[in-house]
Amino acid sequence: MQWKILPILWLALKRMAMGIGFLVLLNLLVALIVMPAFLPKKAAAPSLPSEMVLFMKFEDGLRELPSPPSFADPFAGASSATVHDIVNALDYAREDERVKGIIARMYAGNFEFSKITEIRAALKRFRATGKFAHIYSSSYGEGGGGLSRYYLASAFDEIWMQPLGVVSIPGVGLEVPFARGTLDKLGISPQFFQRKEYKTAYESLTNKAMSAPNREELGAIVNDIRFEMLEQIPADRGMSEAAFEKLVNKGLFTAPEAEEAGLITHADYGDVLLDNVAELITGERDADGLELIDLKDYGRVMEKKAHGLMVGEKAKVALVYAVGAIMPSGDGGGFGGDGIAAADEIAPAILKASKDEDVEVIVLRIDSPGGSPSASESILRAVEKARERGKPVIVSMGATAASGGYWIAAYADKIYALPTTLTGSIGVVGGKFALGDLFGKLGVNWEKIHWGKNAGLWSANTPFSASEAERINAMLDNVYDNFIARVAKGRGMEKDAVDKVAGGRVWTGRRALEAGLVDELGGLEDALDYAAELAKVESRKDLNVVVYPKPKTPLEQILELLDTQSGVISQMGRAAAWQERFFEAAEPALELLQVHENPQDYIVYEALQIR
Repeated sequence: MQWKILPILWLALKRMAMGIGFLVLLNLLVALIVMPAFLPKKAAAPSLPSEMVLFMKFEDGLRELPSPPSFADPFAGASSATVHDIVNALDYAREDERVKGIIARMYAGNFEFSKITEIRAALKRFRATGKFAHIYSSSYGEGGGGLSRYYLASAFDEIWMQPLGVVSIPGVGLEVPFARGTLDKLGISPQFFQRKEYKTAYESLTNKAMSAPNREELGAIVNDIRFEMLEQIPADRGMSEAAFEKLVNKGLFTAPEAEEAGLITHADYGDVLLDNVAELITGERDADGLELIDLKDYGRVMEKKAHGLMVGEKAKVALVYAVGAIMPSGDGGGFGGDGIAAADEIAPAILKASKDEDVEVIVLRIDSPGGSPSASESILRAVEKARERGKPVIVSMGATAASGGYWIAAYADKIYALPTTLTGSIGVVGGKFALGDLFGKLGVNWEKIHWGKNAGLWSANTPFSASEAERINAMLDNVYDNFIARVAKGRGMEKDAVDKVAGGRVWTGRRALEAGLVDELGGLEDALDYAAELAKVESRKDLNVVVYPKPKTPLEQILELLDTQSGVISQMGRAAAWQERFFEAAEPALELLQVHENPQDYIVYEALQIR
């Protein structure tokens, strides 16, 4: 008998790893259950001050989803506020007599017009109560991106900028590079087919210049953004549309020029702003004693208070996020980040919510440029099943809900979009790059052995043959026809009527409303208000909004790591139920640890930190 040494050693090491993983898991469970007995008695978190000014930061863009807890610091919580967090906190603050006003600090970042629209609406509701809202930045658009930043700033009553800053509002410009000439020189042949003329996703690679449909589509989008800016900003700053457009045509303003033009209220420093607020609040012009409460933390405290003992009395609404490119699966899925909207997480989340007897309504928040047709179909089927089970499904579109992003919205009971949401794009594009000439220039020779007439269908070495191109086009026709059929069914339209507004064309939310592709203009809070109406409660304040799928905790990350590394969970029967019992046992310890990590439950900013 011949001994196979390497397989035996591998098996031994694998079982040792499994044993180590099990011991780590067991020790973790015991520690989390026993730990509360050795920690000091939980002290009640101090209440918020009786008089306060809130502080909010705008940096690194505006998020749809909370950033996940750090694996290295699992008790730190999400590191940044979402658009929904900001709007929710502002709505709490406007009715809170303790809150006197808000100071905001704007840094660099990418701010989409549609997300800004939702925050602006909340700021206007806040200011309508007579409370102040001031914003400060060193510049508004130094180096670009100024119009979107100024669009956000214009909703505040006072706009501050340091004396050497600039306001840059030169309008909106779209520039598209066309690389076909370069690809031809390299020997790369882009072979893509589209349905239909407006589906121009790969046009910059297949063409040497912009097509007429593409120019028409992009021109309409720019014009709609212009319309929105002229409707909103001049009204906020007390000037006519013509006067503001004249300022846009000038484009760039120094601080004195911006102040004279009425674009900003103060060309001065942040410490002067803080001294002004301190004098307003305390009667003394000294910002050193001014405490600013973080808006995100304030909102979290108020949310806990609102949902604490009354959660069982509130109507339950499931909030499901589909953010990022729609794919069959992905690391983080529909919640872990803004990159991938994973169908294998989003569809089960919708189905789970539809089976929950306590859930009255499902709200699907979409911010996606599209993706896989099959993945989109999986999510759409879940929406259809939810409605069959008697659960209304409301869609709220964020910055983008195009192509597959519109596909998954098609069967909703009601669709909300923002005026500058990019949606539609009812079409499909597909193909490949043929690299044969490039390989020839590089001296690379590929030899082929094939079985099947179309065996080279997806080969990057050869262009499509006539029969392969026929198969690709048949696939695209099938996808397009089914897309049209689903929109027609969901929107109650004739297929011909859908085809007229489809063709792969991207529409802004305002134009999509005219085309019958959406039902109302509004943001997530408007969708939640409608959910409250369906649930027969007074407003969204009477809702218990629960995110599906539940965000992964650090402990779940640990279990997944152990599952991957040692197979412990597999050895325990793929224990979904076991994991649930584990988290239930560990949750009290985690809550206690979080209290000791931050007993105040909110952050106080010293004035010096925002100068």
